[in-house]
Order: sequence, then C-alpha cells, then structure tokens
Amino acid sequence: MKMNGMTSLWARTALIWFLVTLCFGMFMGMTQQFNYAPAHAHLGVLGWLSSAVFALIYGVAREGPEGARAPQIHWAAHNLGLALMGGSLFMLLRTSDQSWEPFIAIGGAVIVLAALWLTVMMWPRLAAR
Repeated sequence: MKMNGMTSLWARTALIWFLVTLCFGMFMGMTQQFNYAPAHAHLGVLGWLSSAVFALIYGVAREGPEGARAPQIHWAAHNLGLALMGGSLFMLLRTSDQSWEPFIAIGGAVIVLAALWLTVMMWPRLAAR
C-alpha cells in the first residue's frame, strides 16, 4: 500500500477521532453518564473506524489527477457532517431539547452525500488493473 497525501490525512484523522472517542468514553465512565452511548458509538464508527477504512481505500486506489480537489472535499464533508451530527446528538441526549434533531439530520445527510461522493470518485480508481 502506498502512503499518498490523502492516505496520510485520513490515517491521522482516524487517530484524532480515536482519541476523541476514547476520551468521550472515559468521560462517560467517570461520570456514570452512559446515556451518551449513542453519540459515543457514532463518533467511534463514523469517526475512528470509517476514517481508518478510508485511509486504506485511498491507499489501494490508483492516484487521481495531480492536485485534485475531490478527495479533499470528501474529507471536509465527512468530518464536518460527523462533527455536526455527533455534537448535535450529544446535545439532544444532554438536554432532551428536540430542537437539535434537525442538526442531527443535516449532519447525517452530509455524511451520506460524502459517502456517495466517495463511491462515485473511487469506483473507477478501484477497478482491476
């Protein structure tokens, strides 16, 4: 597997989400506030795990055009969507204020669009060589 710029960015992003998820889990354990488990799980799966898988996908894919913005748009959209969705889910669980629900939905929609973007962008680059 080759380490290109996007592979490195996604791998480092995975490590950051890993630390955030661990710290959030420690907070939940120390304060005995396990009602935040859904937010914790989403950060772990969509942050840490998905980012690590994206690093692998970018590592095995053929290189795109030099200076292509598409992978950077994918990275930004996924992480902004995750921060919005995860943060809003945490606030909904913390406050029981239903006004956070639209932000969860918007963040989730951005993540789905980023996944669609990734699929369209990577499909030809992952074809058999």
